[in-house]
Amino acid sequence: MEIFIILFLGYTASYLTFRGLKLAFNSPAMKDSIISEDPERGVDGAALQRSVKLNSAVSVGFMFGCALFFSDFLLYTGDVALWRIPLEIVMVVIIYDFVYYGVHRYPFHEWKILRSVHEVHHKTRHPRGVDSLLLHPLETCLGLGAFLASVAVVGGVHVLSFAVLFIGYTVLNVINHAGLNFQRFPLRTMGWLAVKHDKHHRRDLAGNYAFLTTIPDTLFGTAE
Repeated sequence: MEIFIILFLGYTASYLTFRGLKLAFNSPAMKDSIISEDPERGVDGAALQRSVKLNSAVSVGFMFGCALFFSDFLLYTGDVALWRIPLEIVMVVIIYDFVYYGVHRYPFHEWKILRSVHEVHHKTRHPRGVDSLLLHPLETCLGLGAFLASVAVVGGVHVLSFAVLFIGYTVLNVINHAGLNFQRFPLRTMGWLAVKHDKHHRRDLAGNYAFLTTIPDTLFGTAE
């Protein structure tokens, strides 16, 4: 039961983040924080809306389906030492970032096997929050599957750890595409993530393949 509540909270947080970023993007006060002007957008509005609706449905269906059948492998409840919560979160984040880096760099970019799938996401050169759902449905499932697999690899996590991880995952996925470079604490790091991802979209094969950290890109020489 707890996992379904967490999923609901995660998707709600993602939606509220999107709405808030959209207001911020259109605010005159945030004009100087826009990373790149993109009047043409490079993607048809109707096609974008179809992608948003389709991938929203795919994401929700995939996660709730996995929660129904695999929750015992993903999380546990009960008393836990407080130090385990941050440790589990850090472990999952690092594992996921390396898994995502590998999939993003090789099948999606350097190899041909899934390049056409990922090209859907690269239709826009300068991402906005809504472009977090400009995806081929297969990419949506692969991303979520990598997240859940990272949780399973550590042997499952406490329900509190899973809540932080999933809510953070959904919110950061939107912020990563926000197109806004926030300059002030505590959002400066979020702005840095958005700048990093904008560079990746702009140059297509330039690097910055990791999602949350620079560790994989730094280790393998693909950081910008």
